[in-house]
Amino acid sequence: MARVLFVEPFYGGSHRAFADGLKQHSRHDIELLTLPDAEWRRRMRRGAQELAEPARQLAGAFDLLVASDMLDLPAFLALTRPKFGHVPVLLYMHENQFTYPRLRGTKLNSWFGQINYLSACAAEVVAFNSEFHRKDFLGALRTLSTQPNNWLLADAIGATEAKSVVLPVGVELEWLDGHRTERRPGKRPLVLWNHRWEFDKAPETFARVVKRLVAEGTDFGLVLAGEPGPNPSPALVSLAEDLTSVVEHCGYVESREAYARLLWESDIVVSTSRHEFFGVGMVEAMYCECLPLVPARYNYPALVPPELHERCLFETEEEMGAKLREIVTGAAVAPASVRESAARFNWAEVGRQWDEAIAAIVAGSRGRSPEGASG
Repeated sequence: MARVLFVEPFYGGSHRAFADGLKQHSRHDIELLTLPDAEWRRRMRRGAQELAEPARQLAGAFDLLVASDMLDLPAFLALTRPKFGHVPVLLYMHENQFTYPRLRGTKLNSWFGQINYLSACAAEVVAFNSEFHRKDFLGALRTLSTQPNNWLLADAIGATEAKSVVLPVGVELEWLDGHRTERRPGKRPLVLWNHRWEFDKAPETFARVVKRLVAEGTDFGLVLAGEPGPNPSPALVSLAEDLTSVVEHCGYVESREAYARLLWESDIVVSTSRHEFFGVGMVEAMYCECLPLVPARYNYPALVPPELHERCLFETEEEMGAKLREIVTGAAVAPASVRESAARFNWAEVGRQWDEAIAAIVAGSRGRSPEGASG
């Protein structure tokens, strides 16, 4: 069993759920070193400084250091030297700051992307939560390397690719089975939105499509769940106000049990996101047998069973509207492959993959260094 330090400067939301899940489900001894979730820019700028002293005070030696993409890894290693001098490092990329969507009219702040790039250079292994994300990040580096006055090294990009792997996010799924409810026969189909209400999820597109279908007389209900976030889209607020006969639920669900019931009661889960490196909310809904309707890009094609791509993936807003109409007016029943596709990411399976990866990295490090881990 290896002793692992997991450093997470943004301990909230999906980052917290993953760190907690890995600690709970791994056979290795995983210790968390965290900061509360706060304004993400502040965490990327200062997290390494704030966590350096607590890291130096930790007793004993570690066999592996796992750092999330929110950590300025080179700064952390410099500020904690020599404590982790002989400890291999795995950088885990939940997202990256090169391709994460930006508000319209804002420019790419390359400083945050540079943190991701240099952290990848400093790690022994760079793990991504999906194959799409791995290719997306490497593609962004190669594109930037063609720009004048860039600060990338071609050899470093190649080295990052050579040491990159895919390790999916684990999702707590089995608890959902305890709240299963049977869908009422003869009821109108329920369309679920279980994402944040902010710009990067493109809720305006979803709202326009829904309003057009309602105006033409298509009969369905809406479940507007998900976390509004600090800047919720007025488009979803207006849906709740303008379509009171259609919206059956509106707002963030505090209770896990109530959220599970909404997933089981819904028939179709829709996303219009401008990005998706993984898709935890989509996995949860698919596990509860919701038929997905999602963009034909990002990580979605890897989540949706191949035989459903024609029916469930869309390229444009118009195609989305046509496919949603077809689904809600037909048989909105998800085949067994939808739940099976989501079940791949249950912690029982993903934990095993992580345990094997941790053991391999530690064994490789000990093979290169007779002294093993250093405290």
